[in-house]
Amino acid sequence: MTARATAAGARTAGTTRRAAPLRVAIACGVALALLRSTPAGAAEITGKVVDASGAALAGAVVFVDELPPGTTPAAGATRTASMDQVQKQFVPHVLPVLVGTEVSFPNHDQIHHHVYSFSRTKPFELPLYKGENAPPVAFDQLGAVKIGCNIHDWMNGVILVVPTPYFALTDESGLFVLRDLAPGTYGVVAWHERQRGAQSRQSVDVVENSAPITATIDVNPPRERAPARGGARSYE
Repeated sequence: MTARATAAGARTAGTTRRAAPLRVAIACGVALALLRSTPAGAAEITGKVVDASGAALAGAVVFVDELPPGTTPAAGATRTASMDQVQKQFVPHVLPVLVGTEVSFPNHDQIHHHVYSFSRTKPFELPLYKGENAPPVAFDQLGAVKIGCNIHDWMNGVILVVPTPYFALTDESGLFVLRDLAPGTYGVVAWHERQRGAQSRQSVDVVENSAPITATIDVNPPRERAPARGGARSYE
């Protein structure tokens, strides 16, 4: 091995040895930031959402609508979200967002879509477009917003605007988790797009290792979704 090669190897090794403390410092900084963003003694609300027959309800939104006295949500809650358009469907079909969130509607189909809502909570319209050219829409009122496409009438979705950053969407087993809650008593609501009658709401005492809760929602039978249809024109 030449002297030049030996010197180069020594410099490389020295660089590697000096870089390690930097990586450790970055990792420690990230860990500290995560610790600061989580309330001391943080706990969770876990549980399941079922229908009147006891069957699991997927796609239900569970959210906190009332905080314990003197409690404020942690700073830095996300205020942006996205509802995509893929294979002539809105993805996700149900999107819960914190009030004040700006939602973008990218179109990843190779055709034009015309996104709109006539809901009182947030009426809006995004005329024919493809890609990511449409401006985001700010959802600044609480409630459900039904989304549609003026070209493809079988396309539909729902955005639920909620008052706190503590919300979750149930999985296929109806299960959910609300994380990073300080101990106290919370108002918890379970909502589903097919619900009928009053929404499910309960007061939940949150402590470490709280027992799971069950929320029951009386829902209408699901409608069969019309299959996506194609067309020869560029906007179909």
